[in-house]
Amino acid sequence: MTRTRALWWGGGLLAVLLLLVLGGVRACGGQDVADLPHGEKRPAPVSFGGKPLWDERKLGMSRVAGIELRGDTAVVAGDVGLDGARLAAVDARTGTPRWVLDSGHPLRGGGGAVAHHDSGYQAEHLRGADGKPLIYGDGDDWTVLVQYGVGGERRESELGVAALSGKDGAVRWKRPLIRPRGGDKSGDDREQRMRLLGADTRVILTSLESRQGLDPETVALDPATGRELWRNADGWAFRIAGDVVLGETHGAEAPPTHIWGERRKDTDVFALDVTSGKKRWDLGDTVESSHLMAAANGTAVIKVNETPPGRTYSRDRTMLIDIATGRPTKHSPKADGDGTSEPLTFYGCADDGRTLIACSGSDGRLVTIRPGRHGEPVVSAKRPFGEETMARVGIVRQDRILVMGSAVEGRPARYAIVDRAANRLGTPPPGEATALSEHVAAFRVTRAGSISSRPDGLAVHAAAVGAKPPSEPSRPGPATARPPRIDAAPLWTAGAGEAPVPPPAKDTGLESLISIDLAGDAVVYTGRDRADDDLDRLVVADAATGKVRWSVREGASLGGGAKAGFVSVPHIVDGEGLVLVRYEDGDAEGVAALSLKDGRTRWTKRVTSGNAFLTLKAADRSAFAVEVTSYDGPEDGRDETVVFATGTRHELWRKRGVSPVGAGGGLVLAARFADGENGRREPRDLIAYGTSDGKERWRLGTRYRDPELLHDGGGRTIVVGTAEGGVVLDRATGRALAGTYAPLVQCDGDGDGDVLIVCRAGSRGGSGSDPSGRAVIVQTQGGATTIRDLLETGALTRYGAAGNLFTAIRPAAEGRPERFLLLDGEGRQIVDDLPGRPMDVGGGFAVLTPSALTHGIAGAGVPNFTVHRVRG
Repeated sequence: MTRTRALWWGGGLLAVLLLLVLGGVRACGGQDVADLPHGEKRPAPVSFGGKPLWDERKLGMSRVAGIELRGDTAVVAGDVGLDGARLAAVDARTGTPRWVLDSGHPLRGGGGAVAHHDSGYQAEHLRGADGKPLIYGDGDDWTVLVQYGVGGERRESELGVAALSGKDGAVRWKRPLIRPRGGDKSGDDREQRMRLLGADTRVILTSLESRQGLDPETVALDPATGRELWRNADGWAFRIAGDVVLGETHGAEAPPTHIWGERRKDTDVFALDVTSGKKRWDLGDTVESSHLMAAANGTAVIKVNETPPGRTYSRDRTMLIDIATGRPTKHSPKADGDGTSEPLTFYGCADDGRTLIACSGSDGRLVTIRPGRHGEPVVSAKRPFGEETMARVGIVRQDRILVMGSAVEGRPARYAIVDRAANRLGTPPPGEATALSEHVAAFRVTRAGSISSRPDGLAVHAAAVGAKPPSEPSRPGPATARPPRIDAAPLWTAGAGEAPVPPPAKDTGLESLISIDLAGDAVVYTGRDRADDDLDRLVVADAATGKVRWSVREGASLGGGAKAGFVSVPHIVDGEGLVLVRYEDGDAEGVAALSLKDGRTRWTKRVTSGNAFLTLKAADRSAFAVEVTSYDGPEDGRDETVVFATGTRHELWRKRGVSPVGAGGGLVLAARFADGENGRREPRDLIAYGTSDGKERWRLGTRYRDPELLHDGGGRTIVVGTAEGGVVLDRATGRALAGTYAPLVQCDGDGDGDVLIVCRAGSRGGSGSDPSGRAVIVQTQGGATTIRDLLETGALTRYGAAGNLFTAIRPAAEGRPERFLLLDGEGRQIVDDLPGRPMDVGGGFAVLTPSALTHGIAGAGVPNFTVHRVRG
C-alpha cells in the first residue's frame, strides 16, 4: 500500500469519535450548554460597546489592510487616497495618533531611507502573510517591520527591511536586501521585489521574488540586529510554529493568501528548522497538493487536494499533522458525521498560535482542535447558530472564538463570541472580527457605496471581560470655541479678469489677484496689471468701502529717480504704517518705504549697484533684511544677507552664504542652502542672529537634518520642517518645545500671538494633492505647546489660521458643491457654510476668496474677493 493510500484510509479511530461527537451536535441543535473536555473551566463572557470608538476615517484611510493590537496601542495599515499607504500607531481606545508613517516619507532616524511604496500594491507591503502589520516583542519594547527604500520610488538604490520602535517609530536597524540595477529611469529594470512574511523574537521571515511572484526565496533575519541567518529557495516560509517554520511552495498561484477560506493550488507544505533553515520535512511526496490552514501547539491543519484511488477527479480533505515530524496525527479528521466515510472538509480556520484552532466545518459546525492529555489533539464540534448556517471563524483569543453566521435565504448575517464547545459568551457588534484585546475589539465592515467585494472599513469598539458593559473613554465634547460672526452679505466685492468687471463688483484693473492682506482698516492686494500683464500692481483700499486709497505699478516713479520694483509680496511694517518694496534706480537697487495711508515715499535706502540683484526678504519695526546675489567677481552667485535698522536705515551687519527668512523679536533668521535637483535650493541650516549685532544665537543644522523655516509670525514660537518631520521651537533660544513625526511642508498663523498655527503635512516638495496630506495643528496655551496630527482632515484642502481656529475647504464631489469650513484645534467642525475662504480676519473685517488662492504664495491667483463685516 502506498503512503498516500495509507493516509487516505488511516485514522479510523477519529472517524468513530467524530460520528459520536457530531451526531450529538445534531441532536442538541447547538442550543444546550456543552461541557468542555476534561472538566476545563469555561472562559468568562465578553461584552462590547455599542457605538464604535473610532473607525478608519479617523486615520484618513480609504481602505484598511490590517490591524494588530499591542497593549493600549493599535497598529493599522491602510490605503490613503488612490495611490498612498499609511501605517499608523494610535491609541487603541481613541484612535489618537502616536506616530504615523506614510509611503514615500522618511523613516525617523533612517539616514535618508523612506517607507517603500510599490505602485499598485499600496498598503499590501505594510503587512505580513497573515494580513496584519508585522510586529514582534511584548510589553513596551515591541517592534514593527516595514519595507524601506533609498533614492525615491522610481529610482531606489536600495530596498530592504527596517525595524521600527513601537513607541515612537524610530529605526532600530535596517537591512538591505535588494539593490536594483541602474540605468532604467522608469524602474522597470528591477528584477526582484520583496515581501514581509512573519516574525517573532527568534526570527524574521521575508522573501525575495520576481516581479511576477515567481522563484520565491525566503530570507531569515535576526530580530535584534537584522543580520541574515539563513536562506531557503523552496518557496515562502511564513508561519513560525514552535521550533519550525512552515511554508508552501510556489504552486499555480502566488503568494500565500491571508483571505479567509481561500487556498492556493498545486502547492506543497514544508517545514524548516527555525534556527538553521534546514528542511525538516515536506508533503510533496505524500499528497498531490497541500495548503496550510492553521497551526497551534504542535498541530497543523492541512487542506489536501488529491485524486482518490479509482477516481478520475480530485477532491479536498482535511488532515491534522504533527508539526515536528510532518506525519498525520492518530486522530486526523476523516468523517463528517453523517454516517458515511466521506472526508471531513474545513472551509477556513483561525488559531491563537498557542493551543487552540477553530475551523468552519460542514453543516454549520464549528470544529475546534486543542491538545489532549497525551499530546494528541482533541476535536470537538457544534453548530453555534443552531442550524445549517456556515460558522465563519474570525479570530481566536484566550479560548474565545468570534464567529459569523453567513446570511442565508434573506436572513442577515449573525455574530457570536463562543467558547471552543460553541457555547455563547456574548454578542459582538456586526462585522468580521479581526482583532481583540482586553479593552477593544476591531471589526472589518463594508461602507455604503463600496465597490470592493471585501469589507474595507474598520470599526473599533470597547470590549470588557464579564457581563458588565465596557467603560468607554470620554469623547471630545462639542467645540466650545466661538467662531467669528461673519456677515453673509459682503460690504463690497473686488473683481479681476482679462476684461473689465461688471458692477456691482469693483473693478481692480487687474488680470488676476495674487496676494491679499488686512492691515488695520485697509486691504492690501496685488496682482497682474490688466494693461500690461508683465507688470504687477499693489493696491491699498479702504476695508469698509473698497475705495482705493492709492496704488503703484512696477516701473512707476517713487521720486528721486527711484522706480518701483517687485511689488507682488509687499512687507507691511505693523505700527509704523509702512509698506516696504524693492526699487530700482538705473543700475542701483534698494528698499523704499511707502506710507500705508497715502502711498507717499517716506524714505529710500540704496543697497546695491552694478551686477547684483536684491530681494527684500523680511521686515519688522526694528530691522529689515535683504538678500543680495552677485553675478560677477569671485562671489558670483553667492548669497549675502544684509540687515538695516528700519528707523535709521543704517546698516547693522552682513553675512555671506546665508539668506534671510525671518525678522522679529530681536533676531534675524537666516537659512543656508545647497543646490538641489531641478534648480531647487535645498535647506541645510537655519541660524538665528542678533538683530543689532549679527552674533549667532543658535543654529539647527547640527541638531536636525535639512531644517527649513515654515512659519515665523514674530511671536514666541517658530515652526521648522526637517528631513524627518517637524519641530516647534522657542524663537529666542532655539529650544525645542514640541516635535512631530509628520513631514511638514507649509504652515500658516494669524500673526497675532500665533495661538494656533496650522501646517500641512505631506511629502517634502510634493503637491497639494499628496495623498498623505492633512492638517497638523500647533497650539500654545498657558506656556505649553501641543501638536495634533489630524489624519482625518486629509480629505480637506487649503488650510489657514484664524485666531484660535483654522479654516479648510471640503472639495466638491458627486454633485456636492465645495464647502468652506471653520474647525477648532482638535479638528471639530465649527462652521461649514462660510461664504468663502477666509484669507484674513482682523479689525472687524474678513476677506474671503474662492478656493484657488494659496495664501502668501504667488500663483495663478483668484478672480475676486469679498470683504465682510465681522461682529463679536
